[in-house]
Amino acid sequence: MAANLFKLVLTTALSLLLLSTLTAVYLLDQLSLPVSKDSVFVIEPGSSLSTITKRLTREDLLPVNNIAFKAYAILTRDTGSIQAGQYQLKAGMPSQDVLALFRSGKVIQHRITFPEGLRVQEWLERLQQAPYLESKTTGMTREDLRQFLGLATELEGSLFPDTYQYTLGDSDLDILELAVRKMKEVLGEEWSGRAMTVISTPFDALVLASMIEKETGYGPDREKIASVFHNRLNTGMKLQSDPTVIFGLGADFDGDLKRSHLKSDTPYNTYTRTGLPPGPICSPGRASINAALGGSSHPYFYFVAKGDGRSQFSITLEEHNRAVNRYQKKRKQ
Repeated sequence: MAANLFKLVLTTALSLLLLSTLTAVYLLDQLSLPVSKDSVFVIEPGSSLSTITKRLTREDLLPVNNIAFKAYAILTRDTGSIQAGQYQLKAGMPSQDVLALFRSGKVIQHRITFPEGLRVQEWLERLQQAPYLESKTTGMTREDLRQFLGLATELEGSLFPDTYQYTLGDSDLDILELAVRKMKEVLGEEWSGRAMTVISTPFDALVLASMIEKETGYGPDREKIASVFHNRLNTGMKLQSDPTVIFGLGADFDGDLKRSHLKSDTPYNTYTRTGLPPGPICSPGRASINAALGGSSHPYFYFVAKGDGRSQFSITLEEHNRAVNRYQKKRKQ
C-alpha cells in the first residue's frame, strides 16, 4: 500500500511538473509575441490591468493571450506598477518589453519651439495649435495670466524663447510657467555679468533687448545696434526705433509704416518720446539680452537696414543720410 501511495505521489508530482513546464513554455511563447504595428498607446489614470490588456488585443496591437499577459504582470508586479501616460509602441516589440515600457513611465515627449522675437499673442496662438497640450489659457485675460504666473510686470517680454518639452496631460500654462522661469534665470545670469551701461535695472535691459531683437536677426549687428541705443540714451537723443512705433500702433498697423505713424504719439513712440518705452515689445533671446548689457563699445549713433538682413552704421547725421539715400534707392530699384 505504501508503494502504491508513493507511485501516486510521484505521478502527481511529475504531472504538476510537466504542467508547470508546459505553462512556463506557453507563457514564454506568449510573451515573445511581437507588437503588430507602430502605434501610440494611451493609458488613462486609474486604468486596470484587465482594461489595458483588453485594449491591446482588441485594437490588434498585441496578439497575446489575455490571461497569460495578466499572469506575467501579476508575477512580476514587484518590478513596478503600470504608469499612466502616452507610450510609443514599435512593431516587433515583444509583449514583455511592452509591459516593461508601461512600468518605466517613459512616455512620449512632445516639443514646442518659440523663436526669438515673438509677441505674447503669437505665443498663445502656437500653444493653441500644439497637439496633446491641454488648453487652460482660453478665456484668460492678460491680467489673469500675469497674476497666475506671479509677474510683477506685464507678460510681454517675460517669456524666454526656446524649445520646451511636454507630455500628455500638461497644459499651456505649464509651458508658460517654464518660459517665465527660464527668462528670469537667463536675465539674472546676464545681469550678473553685465558691463557698465546706462541700463540701470534688469527690466530696462529686457526692454532694450526686445528692441534689439526686433531691429535685427543678424547676429554680428546686435552689439552695434545696442551701442547706438546706449549712445543715444547717454546723450539724451530719442531712440527712434521703428519696431517700438509699430508695437504702439497695435491693431492699427497694417504692415506699412508711414511718416504719419512716426508722428502719432503713443507711449511706445520713440520718435516722439525720449528714453526707453514703458515695456518690452517682444520676447528677446539671450544674445540680444547680452548685447543690451554689453556697454557702448562703438561710436555709432545711427543705422539703416541694407535690405539683406544687415545694417549700415554711421557716426554723424550726414553719413546716415547718405546711407539712407543709398539703400532706399537700392530697395526701390
